[in-house]
Amino acid sequence: MGVRFVVIAAAVVASAVSAVVAAAGAPAEALRQPDQAHARSGDLRELVHRLSTEEGLDPKLVDSVVRVESGYNPSAVSHKGALGLMQLMPDTARRLDVDDPFDPEQNVRGGIRELDRLIERYSGNLQLALAAYNAGEGAVEQHRGIPPFQETRNYVARVLALYTGESFRLSDGRLISPVRMLRDAEGRTVITNTAGGDGRSLAISRTGGSAGALRGGFGSR
Repeated sequence: MGVRFVVIAAAVVASAVSAVVAAAGAPAEALRQPDQAHARSGDLRELVHRLSTEEGLDPKLVDSVVRVESGYNPSAVSHKGALGLMQLMPDTARRLDVDDPFDPEQNVRGGIRELDRLIERYSGNLQLALAAYNAGEGAVEQHRGIPPFQETRNYVARVLALYTGESFRLSDGRLISPVRMLRDAEGRTVITNTAGGDGRSLAISRTGGSAGALRGGFGSR
């Protein structure tokens, strides 16, 4: 009786766990195979790197955006209705010809092109491009800079911190120093917060120079 009771109890517990997981919308296999999510994340990071390189935008920048936007969850949906890895709004997805926002390749390629367009529009000013990606171009124009929305200000600071490895502090909706993508004398892509890019650079893109031109507001294409 004791053995039979243990077996029945174990079956009941397993059934209850499966029911809870199913109710949460996650496959029960995720509990039994915890390494799957990690492997999936690795595949998605490789996808981000490949598509960024193909589209001519710095993979590290795109990786930073994806990490903040969705945490590499291709099924992410925000409370505002933004979808997928790079959190595309439905109207934006349609404009970018993204038929399925939950398809990682379509979503990331569309998001890269949108981010690239914004970087070009704001002449390499990354904080304005990121603010527009998060809050919309209208908000950036209305406030003549980073909008005074806590969500947007935190978003810009977090992405730039991941991208450059530096901490950023916002003051009155603006970064203390503008962060721009420039070319240095050797043709490398430099991320700098000094006027003209002559001072200490914050980061240097691994895909600049001989690896090919990167679009990012510095007139490379």
